[in-house]
Amino acid sequence: MQRLLSNRLLLPASLVWFAFMAIAVASGALRESLLAPRLGEHVAHQLGTLFVCLLIAGVIVGFIRRVRPMPRQALAIGTSWAAMTVVFEFGVFHFIVGHPMSELLADYNLAAGRLWPLVLFTELLTPWLVTKTLPAPAAALPDLPKQKHPLRTPRLPEEFRRTISREEIATLPVRRYSGEVWVVNTPQVLAEAMQDIRLERVLGFDTETRPAFKKGESYLPCLVQIATANRVYLLQLEQLDCARELIELMSSPRLIKTGVAIAGDVGQLKRMFSFDAAGVVDLGHIAKRHGNSQTGLRNLVALFLGWRMTKGAKTTNWSTPQLSPTQIGYAATDAWASRELYLCFEKMGLLE
Repeated sequence: MQRLLSNRLLLPASLVWFAFMAIAVASGALRESLLAPRLGEHVAHQLGTLFVCLLIAGVIVGFIRRVRPMPRQALAIGTSWAAMTVVFEFGVFHFIVGHPMSELLADYNLAAGRLWPLVLFTELLTPWLVTKTLPAPAAALPDLPKQKHPLRTPRLPEEFRRTISREEIATLPVRRYSGEVWVVNTPQVLAEAMQDIRLERVLGFDTETRPAFKKGESYLPCLVQIATANRVYLLQLEQLDCARELIELMSSPRLIKTGVAIAGDVGQLKRMFSFDAAGVVDLGHIAKRHGNSQTGLRNLVALFLGWRMTKGAKTTNWSTPQLSPTQIGYAATDAWASRELYLCFEKMGLLE
């Protein structure tokens, strides 16, 4: 279960469960003080349980819409919540408080009108059901037509609605990706990488191609960079057949693939294997939509994140079996920066 739920989900989901317990305790107190004296214990129990289910479902909907887990992750979250509730109920109320086991089990008797199992079903199934109703992430945005109302102010705050010169960028601090990087060139490493990738919500994405120096010369991508919250993966396409995994990844509407000019990367990959792209978000188009005229990755990183990316190894031979540390650092930083920029745009509300 812990393998399925990454740290990004595990702690928030645990905190949400404590909110469920607070709701249940508060509802129980209100039921005993307000409903039971007027309606009787049986009816008060039923109304109180339904009220708890509604409140818990509302919390779950908000939580799932915020973290956007994969369906199997959502089911794992729901299973964890239901299991924690059962353990808490029997562990505390039987072994600590001293309620008889028969009394606790009686609340699970649906035939007798005891509705407590509905709370467990709400915790268990609502996360999975909500993921099934979530809209797919926005696809790569096309160039928008000129505004009919040029005086209308974009939603982008004024301080971000500007250009930045090369001289200004040169004064910014340089940042490079300093986390873990996996060079993926064996089936075993690819399988482990996909386990992490499938659990993500947002993936920084980029490709690298062997440079062409002669007229009419062109090459297909030989490296795919994928950034998750945990690490960056560099898939060496000329060393390993990754077609099946990349088709799965590029076709998934629930895995957001984000980058700048990502439509070009997608088009090049389609020349290598067939797939229907989904969940692809172009950061340059988003910036342009909100009034920014500079839409390159390095400009956007400087404008929105406040640091400088180095060009470094852009024109080196990416098809080499043994990537140099400079190449690895450059490739990893591109994908990581795309993910960081997407999260920045999301926090600013620019993706809506």
